[in-house]
Amino acid sequence: MDIELIGDILSKLRLYSSIIKRENGEILWIDEKLIDLLAIDFASGMNIKSILGISIKDLINDEKLKVEINDNKYYLNILELTNKDIIIIYLNPIADYNNYETRCFCLEQIIENLNDGILLSDKEGKVVIYNKAMEELEKRNSKDMIGKYIWDAYGYKDINKSEHMQVFNSRIPIIDKYKAHAYDNGKPIYKLYSTFPIVRDGETIGVYSISKDETKLQSLLSETIELKRQLRESPKDLKDVKSNGTKFSFTDIIGSSEVMKELIKVAQSISWLDNNILIIGETGTGKEVLAQSIHNYGKRKHKPFIGVNCSAIPENLLESILFGTTKGAYTGAVDSPGLFEEVGEGTIFLDELDSMPINLQAKLLRALQEKSVRRVGGQEMYQIKCRVVSSMGHDPYKLIEEGKLRQDLFYRVAGYILYLPDLKDRGNDLFELVEYYISKNNIAMNKNVCFVTDKLKDIMKNYSWPGNIRELENFIENIMVRTDADDMYLRASNIPDYILDTITNEETYSINKLEESLPETIEKIERKLIVEALHNNKWNVTKTAKDLGITRQSLNYRMRKLNINRF
Repeated sequence: MDIELIGDILSKLRLYSSIIKRENGEILWIDEKLIDLLAIDFASGMNIKSILGISIKDLINDEKLKVEINDNKYYLNILELTNKDIIIIYLNPIADYNNYETRCFCLEQIIENLNDGILLSDKEGKVVIYNKAMEELEKRNSKDMIGKYIWDAYGYKDINKSEHMQVFNSRIPIIDKYKAHAYDNGKPIYKLYSTFPIVRDGETIGVYSISKDETKLQSLLSETIELKRQLRESPKDLKDVKSNGTKFSFTDIIGSSEVMKELIKVAQSISWLDNNILIIGETGTGKEVLAQSIHNYGKRKHKPFIGVNCSAIPENLLESILFGTTKGAYTGAVDSPGLFEEVGEGTIFLDELDSMPINLQAKLLRALQEKSVRRVGGQEMYQIKCRVVSSMGHDPYKLIEEGKLRQDLFYRVAGYILYLPDLKDRGNDLFELVEYYISKNNIAMNKNVCFVTDKLKDIMKNYSWPGNIRELENFIENIMVRTDADDMYLRASNIPDYILDTITNEETYSINKLEESLPETIEKIERKLIVEALHNNKWNVTKTAKDLGITRQSLNYRMRKLNINRF
């Protein structure tokens, strides 16, 4: 065997290498780099033990030998050729970051100890890396993941549903998506993640995802917001508008009733998702406050929020406002972007969507389905990238039944439905709101009101508040205007006559005759009728709806609103 030829090959590699006899460790050839490293004068017939202090027996039997030279440590590796008379030895610096094996080891350690979850799949779609953080995040074991096809590991029946394979084929990364891929005892585990292709020399060789555990952060944030709501400071007389076009967040929602706490909890949990949201509530219940709060809690909070009241704009203008116009589309039309275009990746709030004309509902549906639309009079399409939050003041199922709302549009905008309760159903929230508006008006009017008389409290308790929070705000403001500057009480005697007439003449109000207001009485009767009908039909919703003369969807809506559950 040509020892010099082998030595010439080894000298061109970045290794400290030598060729020795297997029998006695005699050095047949040694690399100049190794001579310089050892600082020796090499002479023919030298033995490996004489320069490294390691016997040929130890060298052959120990796979992980280490040697220390000039305060640096090296792995001593061997390579046996088919000719067993000689052995090639080479040294790898343990801390040489230019060394491929060292770099790989360091990167593996980094990946394994990151707080973010890392998932890597190869070109065939098999899981190659699944680190500890990913195990903790998805409540899985890496042993059950590594080596499996990613669609099998996550239980997808269709390979096309695998986002890793979509990114592999398209080479288009997925950035900051919030979704549940794994489940813990049937409960979805939501995480924020991004997925990227790995391209080497023009070839896609793998795909990796970086996932962040938002659960603890969101839980802490929710607790902080709830604490801020409970420890609310005196309000400013004018709330600043944020750079994204909003004024409100969850900390601005007043009320400690269980129904509001639960609503806020649910709203926060869906804030990070991309699905469209429908908010249902009577006029004055605070639908836009809730919509802005959802936007400011989610991942789009740095993007614009634009709200439009669909009932306040004529049909011909509403289409132009939503989708934009092209010059010459009609007399006076100019090139102007629509709200869907201006909002970009932010949130558009379609307030009172149920008042939108049916033919415009069809155009909106098409735009939301295709995720693109053209300006009025234009030819080019532009992409819709925003999240849509809508609101309605009436039962959507009844609106569908009456032909006022397209059923297909309803299902498009109602990815999630939130029900805002009426003020009369929020218990002591009424007087928490009263305290807030008193504080607000004390600043604006330079008053010093601190208390509410019992008589006024009784009147307010027994009133149905059909205008909800908006009516209450107006009510407090009108009383405080008539309150003396040195009076610390809000009094019934300061209620303006026209408001007092409305309250006292309301068919629902009678402190002496009725224990409850008419709406509360009607609600109890409605609940009783529905529960009895459900019992008679063994809780078959379809049969019950037929007996009551309403649609199944309308019955479901009423059951949710009245909190009717089968025990």
